[in-house]
Amino acid sequence: MRLHKLEFGIAHRGCVVNQMSKALPNVRFVCPGGFILPDGYADEILSLDRPSDADVVAVIDWLKGSSAIEELEMVERTDTSAVISILAKAEPPERYCSQAVERNRCFRIGYEIQQGEVEQWIVGAEKLQYVESLVEELKTMGDLKFSNVTQASWNELTRAVI
Repeated sequence: MRLHKLEFGIAHRGCVVNQMSKALPNVRFVCPGGFILPDGYADEILSLDRPSDADVVAVIDWLKGSSAIEELEMVERTDTSAVISILAKAEPPERYCSQAVERNRCFRIGYEIQQGEVEQWIVGAEKLQYVESLVEELKTMGDLKFSNVTQASWNELTRAVI
């Protein structure tokens, strides 16, 4: 039996990090995930991939200027990354992509990538109908830039990390 892989990119309506990636298109954000909390809050970690010092300052300034960001902390800065923790109160109107992935019985592979207003994911599923229903739901959440469905073995899926 083969599994199914979906690679997709979306301009996610109402997503604060996606809005920031539109405003700062040259910054690549690697998003290991976060936690959806009660009352519309989300606790997230953002890792800037190979940012310049100017990129880090621009991201911090953008986050400080956003009314959706309630807490912000630089967790780590190295030569190749900057890791930032945020607490946001800004639930997208159609919810989070992670929730859609879960609702449609898919599992995430690797990390979410945000760059130039495109939120990129790779997910896997046991059945084709699961990825097809996820694609249909994603279309209601914003501008689906691309979606590629293929069959893949488990080894191929785990090597597909963005």
